[in-house]
Amino acid sequence: MVKKIIAVLICISILVLIFGCGNNDLDPGNENEITIDVVNMTEEVIVSYVLFYGPDLDEWGEDLLDDEVIEPGETVSFVLPEGEYTIIPMTYEYYVLPAARNISEDFSMEIGGEDREPILVTNDTEVDIAFLYISPSESEDWGEDWLGDEVIAAGISKFFFAEPDTYDVMAIDLEGETVLELYGIEVDGERHFTIEDLPEEDEEENGEEEE
Repeated sequence: MVKKIIAVLICISILVLIFGCGNNDLDPGNENEITIDVVNMTEEVIVSYVLFYGPDLDEWGEDLLDDEVIEPGETVSFVLPEGEYTIIPMTYEYYVLPAARNISEDFSMEIGGEDREPILVTNDTEVDIAFLYISPSESEDWGEDWLGDEVIAAGISKFFFAEPDTYDVMAIDLEGETVLELYGIEVDGERHFTIEDLPEEDEEENGEEEE
């Protein structure tokens, strides 16, 4: 299955359109505008960038937060002209957080959640990751693909959030090759998995877990 490849999100300096954050001059009661709330429900992750794609844009719009951040436990609201938007938040380090897509009406997007731990996956290979499975170890199958219509592009790190438990993790590239396979990983705090290119003789052991 061919995945849609997200534009590399570190090109903030060349993006086109700037909107102010939260307290801009647009009237949230205007029926020609929509309000998007970004709720940071994590305990430690700071949201430093909120990029968007919407009407009349050929590439990602610039950071809605400008010089502000969304601290853990905070909510920031953005008022935008009516249209259909995709919103992607990021951290200081340009780590990608879960996105919200096809927003066309007032919407609240939550990052993290109660009793959910962050899992950071870094793609340190030269290929894009097309499928990611994070399945409870007690499960007999891998379950649903956590990436949906997205990928983890080469060189990109992306956060996921899961309830504390013991998990198996598998990542598959665009060619259908398994590039990470780990079993019995206890998630009781933030976890970081790095997918690395290794010599052919070591391919079966590819993947590295970091505390």
